[in-house]
Amino acid sequence: MNFFSEIESSIQVLFAAIDAGFVQDTSVGQQHVTNWYQTLSSSDNPAVRLVAQELDVLNGHIQANNVGGMGDSFQRLADLSSRAALPIHSFEGLGDKIRELSQKLNSAGGNLQIIARQRAAGTAPNR
Repeated sequence: MNFFSEIESSIQVLFAAIDAGFVQDTSVGQQHVTNWYQTLSSSDNPAVRLVAQELDVLNGHIQANNVGGMGDSFQRLADLSSRAALPIHSFEGLGDKIRELSQKLNSAGGNLQIIARQRAAGTAPNR
């Protein structure tokens, strides 16, 4: 599995857990976040360290089952990823893959915000 497939898989696992209302084991999603945090936190790149810090924030929201906070965190991760990709232009398409990842994070964050608003309005089950 390549790096981007692994990231995408992590996002899908987190969103599936959130969408199921954490009826399933939340440690699966948290383990993905923890693994990425550990991988990225030792980077010398300031942009990557910012992503690691936001992953730590996301983990706190997951622990608290704070769907709105998770949505905010996903959208901040999208913004940080997008900024990191700005100067990257290569024949391998690395910048494009990071920008695609950013779009997926932003979409997941928006979906989580919708779920949070529905829960707050009492129009979605708080499973």
